Amino acid sequence: MKNRMKKLIPVMLAAIVFAGNLAGTTQVQASEIESRTLDIYDAEVPAVEENISSDGMRGAAQVPSAYHNTTAELHALYPATRSQGNYNTCWAFSGVGLAEFDLITDDKVADKSIDLSELQAAYFTYHSVDDAFGGMLADDVSLLSGNYMSSGGNMYYLSRALMQWKGLVRESDAPYTNVTRTISDSLAYQKDVAHLQNVYLMNIHKNPSSVKKAIIAHGAASIGFKAVDKNVYDQMAYYGPEGGMVATYRCDKKATVDHQAIVVGWDDNFPASAFKYPAKKNGAWLVRNSWSDLSDNSYYSYFWMSYEDASLEDAAWVFDFEPGDNYDYNYQYDGAVYAYKVKSYPKEANVFWVKGSANQQLRAVSISMMQDANVPYTIKIYTNIASAKKPTSGILAAKVTGKTSYAGVYTIPLKKAVSIPKGTKYAVVVEFNKKNKGVDMECSGKNQHLSITAFSDYGQSFVYSNGSWRDLADLSEYTGIGNLCIKAYTDKTGTSIGKVKSVRAKAGKTSMRISWSKVASAKTYEVYRATSEKGTYKKVAIVKGKHYTDKKLSKGKTYYYKVRACKTNGKKSVAGALSDVKKATTKR
Repeated sequence: MKNRMKKLIPVMLAAIVFAGNLAGTTQVQASEIESRTLDIYDAEVPAVEENISSDGMRGAAQVPSAYHNTTAELHALYPATRSQGNYNTCWAFSGVGLAEFDLITDDKVADKSIDLSELQAAYFTYHSVDDAFGGMLADDVSLLSGNYMSSGGNMYYLSRALMQWKGLVRESDAPYTNVTRTISDSLAYQKDVAHLQNVYLMNIHKNPSSVKKAIIAHGAASIGFKAVDKNVYDQMAYYGPEGGMVATYRCDKKATVDHQAIVVGWDDNFPASAFKYPAKKNGAWLVRNSWSDLSDNSYYSYFWMSYEDASLEDAAWVFDFEPGDNYDYNYQYDGAVYAYKVKSYPKEANVFWVKGSANQQLRAVSISMMQDANVPYTIKIYTNIASAKKPTSGILAAKVTGKTSYAGVYTIPLKKAVSIPKGTKYAVVVEFNKKNKGVDMECSGKNQHLSITAFSDYGQSFVYSNGSWRDLADLSEYTGIGNLCIKAYTDKTGTSIGKVKSVRAKAGKTSMRISWSKVASAKTYEVYRATSEKGTYKKVAIVKGKHYTDKKLSKGKTYYYKVRACKTNGKKSVAGALSDVKKATTKR
């Protein structure tokens, strides 16, 4: 039942100042990065306005007074309850329960026969495995005492591991009956059938309606509470909708949280008198426990928890999964299982190198903000990065704006997929217009039970400070910080197109005629312009022919041009590599 690894030491960033210059100009102080202990449950879960429309929950605007409030309803739709046995793995059972309920309720790609592996989820939360592209190299999480079945855990660590696409897999691939064996590293990434794409962290006390909407949309929400006091859960009470006796639970005073389970329903009119310690008001959550596989009305399977339970912590976790074939690749650097907020920077970015044997299309990005709610953001995608020290030194290929609702992790689809040729670099730049807002950054930490190592290499993660970009690798060695929690999701295009050659320019006073050689199978050509060779190239035209006249230019000014060929492959647009730079100056 134990689900916490408490009191990991603070990452002492506030006392550290990096004395050297980043990119040769400005000093960066580690105090600009928010410091806090690795015990994330001491953090306040931000509340939101109840009338907002959350991502993934727009169809759940009306909240009924009761929902899924009988075991008969749950038996008809969802898998039976499962037993964690004599192991401290309630957190893994809770997370897998969220996945199964979401895939049935939200994605509608599963039924109650679904059975995913809690063992695999627990194992790879505490065992680091390099991803296919090596982006998380040198990041590590290791148990220093005990083992992954007995040491406990929490939803925060689990969500970080699952966002890395380490699972989930089928129960048959890693059955819970084999708890003593070492699991093959191949089960980290190669047999995943579901990917965690969004995490919503809600305040169940301040935003109960939001939690209810999430249950309607995703099937369940995970909660933490005090579970081992038999004096508060041995009450049986008659409940009319069930047509018989049900188990009830209410802790009447604050207590240390030691267990994780999932809420699957509620009844606002559940009698306050039905609890051993009667509540002041009616209302209770229907909780699915992981201490029995009987799916009955008992504290071990399904029981009712009063809205006024004093041990219930603020955090309610909602996981939004997608099928495991949703994207081909997950570009990422944040392999540690702990992170904290970066503050005071208006722009933050990750730069990725296109790996694999084929050209790809960037379809979505992910940003993590576990401590902040209601954050406006702008995401810009730059391709064909020219300078290793400047994420914006390429083509501005896409822009999307939005606003988060709850604290959490968000996968944000691009309006149109962006072609990224193999062997090139692209950047995901996140901009904020509110102070003290920013994406999370992985960090290192250690106590007597657990060691977490985070590392950032050069050319990966950047922050924008005092008018220039700073590489976080300059701070990594001294502070134990790692990379920004920004990911990118791509698909293979399965085809390619040649590079444009022989670009020519003929200058006029206020115009420039650009021409080039034909590329086989090209349907269109994209023309890009910049005012410096390694500046930001903006798309100025899409043409079908082999030339374009750029007008309304300034006299006597130098311009830089690049051209690339494009074609379609089914419904996918495929872009080739950019041409070499063509420099030309207009006449005076």
